[in-house]
Amino acid sequence: MKKIGFVCMMFVMILGIVGCSQPNQPVSNESNQNTSSDSKEVTKAGSGTIKIGALWPSAAIPPVQSKMQAAEEAAKELGFELVNMDAQFDAYTQSQQAKNLIAQKVDGVLVDLIDPQAIVPALKELHDAGIPVVVTTLPVAPEGQEYVTSFIGGDNFSAGKLSAQLMQEALGQNGGDVVIIEGAPGILTQKRTEGFKEAIQGTTINLLEAQSSPWDRQKALDIMQNYLTKYPDLKGVFVQHDSMVPGVVQALKQANKLEQVKIIGFGATIDGVEMIKDGSMFGSVQEDLWWQSQEGARVIVDAINGKEFPKEKLGEQKMITADQLENYTSKNY
Repeated sequence: MKKIGFVCMMFVMILGIVGCSQPNQPVSNESNQNTSSDSKEVTKAGSGTIKIGALWPSAAIPPVQSKMQAAEEAAKELGFELVNMDAQFDAYTQSQQAKNLIAQKVDGVLVDLIDPQAIVPALKELHDAGIPVVVTTLPVAPEGQEYVTSFIGGDNFSAGKLSAQLMQEALGQNGGDVVIIEGAPGILTQKRTEGFKEAIQGTTINLLEAQSSPWDRQKALDIMQNYLTKYPDLKGVFVQHDSMVPGVVQALKQANKLEQVKIIGFGATIDGVEMIKDGSMFGSVQEDLWWQSQEGARVIVDAINGKEFPKEKLGEQKMITADQLENYTSKNY
């Protein structure tokens, strides 16, 4: 009996020790799975960082490099983890990368679109997974808009019209024959060209031709040399990003026609500002890519934390010539 009593006493003591140790054990995360947006914010602040995936069309071109750097800066400022993915201008790859981000359990996705139509199924999967998506640069196709949290970007058609206004300023009342060097084929370049065409209707400016370059300086040089051979009396060229303009300037210098042909750029970039200063480019249309990325990131963070956010927000676009340079500073490449 004494032995049995001793065993019972030991059993009670062990239970007491185990019971006292329970408050020091880690709490399982499983209890916080189904939380509201407010409790998710608390959970993130206490146990982990918000993770945002960013889908980029191509990290090899200056406009995207600007947006990527801006997103990195926003990540540091707002305190989220950024997962960058480069689709190398392949729409299918971008869609697959969107699905990959679901597997990585990101909290939100920033998408710089390649193809507004092709991305729709992937956006639906993100939406169905409860992941907020902010699209920049180009709005998604109409059938995909219900899957997008917000669009933060610019109006490329309107930007094309502003480019045409700059061309009119450059050429004056006499006008003349002009050409366009577009970027890589797509909705973005198409809209800029359409806006340009509409704005020159009824003017003395005559658009002869538009050719596409993959945002490449050397290709732009080759296209410009071809234009000068075909159209010796050319008066102007609209180049759809400032990063390609040095190639155009080189072609014009080689042909001794830098004074004859006026150049209108796009982006009002750091290099573009320098070319306006030295007179090789007449002007450029501002597109604040830096703002697009950072505002897009802020909207995603607000959506994750249950705060209000705009369904659409368009950035400011304006014409930059030598007269505006005193009050204008660019961060775009």
